[in-house]
Amino acid sequence: MQDKEFIKKEYLPKLEGKVLYVGVLQNYDLHPFVKTPELFETIDLDPNISKGISPYNHHVGDFLDFKNEYKYDHISMHGLWGNGFVFKNTKVWESRKEGSHKLTQIIINSINKAHNMLNVGGTLQIGPNTNNVNQIYDYMINKNLYKSLFRINRDENSCANCIFWGEKLNNNEFNYTNKDIWGKTIETIGLF
Repeated sequence: MQDKEFIKKEYLPKLEGKVLYVGVLQNYDLHPFVKTPELFETIDLDPNISKGISPYNHHVGDFLDFKNEYKYDHISMHGLWGNGFVFKNTKVWESRKEGSHKLTQIIINSINKAHNMLNVGGTLQIGPNTNNVNQIYDYMINKNLYKSLFRINRDENSCANCIFWGEKLNNNEFNYTNKDIWGKTIETIGLF
């Protein structure tokens, strides 16, 4: 199943309530696919994006700068860490070539941010283009933070990303240890 097919046919139609879609899929208006399009919000760093943004509430900026007090029923972080680059702001503009430990920390911080902003019973959908993130998905399930609703590896059934979609079970702390998901042990680097 292709990623966009999963998002449009399987994922979005099941969402009801307040949704935050982090990173805009350009040229794809996604809000019509959810049950409550008026509660669909988007955020992206690029101020010039005009297609794919929510007509109801679009934010320009870094998701990591959102306050944890903002609460959502569903958060999607699909495809954020692909194409060689991740979050771009005054804090970070990292290429995957410039350090896997920094990228690991950015992924951990992003998932932690989403976890803190997500209501219990809500869902989190993550889809980076690497299977290395599976160890974080396993942690989320094994620590009973999330129940898996859907999971597929990159390159499985033509899928371009390693997708996890899970239901948040509680407000227990997301405390994944700072390991480099590419196999190196690292110390906390405190980017945020």
